[in-house]
Amino acid sequence: MTNTATPAREFFRVPIDVMEKIFPRASGDILQAFVEKQDVLSAVGVDGTRQRLAYLFANLHAETSGFALKGLTENINYTAARMAQVWDNRFSSAAAVQAKYGTAPGWQKKAFDDIYGNRMGNRPGTSDGSRYIGRGGPQITGRDGYDQIGRRIGVDLVSSPERACEAALQPDIAAAFWDWKGMNRYADAGDFLGCVKAWNGGTNGLAERQAQLVRITGILQGVKIELAPPVTKPPAAPVIENDTKPSVWAAFFMAIANIFRRNQA
Repeated sequence: MTNTATPAREFFRVPIDVMEKIFPRASGDILQAFVEKQDVLSAVGVDGTRQRLAYLFANLHAETSGFALKGLTENINYTAARMAQVWDNRFSSAAAVQAKYGTAPGWQKKAFDDIYGNRMGNRPGTSDGSRYIGRGGPQITGRDGYDQIGRRIGVDLVSSPERACEAALQPDIAAAFWDWKGMNRYADAGDFLGCVKAWNGGTNGLAERQAQLVRITGILQGVKIELAPPVTKPPAAPVIENDTKPSVWAAFFMAIANIFRRNQA
């Protein structure tokens, strides 16, 4: 038997100098994590094409201001006017926001518990809305999102949502989010709008995402394609059947023995 090998896989390795151009404001820890853990991107096929990488990086950049967002955590300290602007389908004006949630310190937390409550897996009547706010590169939002990503990366993000902000976990979280949302199909079809809608449920920040896509696509043109070595698998062990039938010689000697016993009798 001979060994078998999977075909060599083409991928695009993104070195540290390219990551610095894509995310010039990001911390060194985050950039280094992406370089050292590119295998997690490979596992979900993100690095299979430049376009997939560009779609991923453009959205990560737009979500976090290039990983410069403070603590990689959504800022919920809205003004009433800003909240009315973001959720114009809920509030007609800043006055309407204040009428519902008041102006006392902490009113934003009350608002988020209400706005995000009873959806995205958040439980009504709890603080899930303000607990499971956007975090990490993809800005995971909602209890269901934390559960889905946590299961994929082997970290209990439901119990410890703040761990989604750890620098070392950003490649894992980005890859898990990409895989959860099935983003390869959008990138392969050239459907950036579909990718954005799948990412955040709408077209929030679309202009910024599109601008980053153009910029990052240009940067990635300098990234060379590489071949992952084929993986050789040893041949399977032969299956030895348990043949309960006696061999020819064994049968011959058994017959002689039977004849001898009959003669003795």
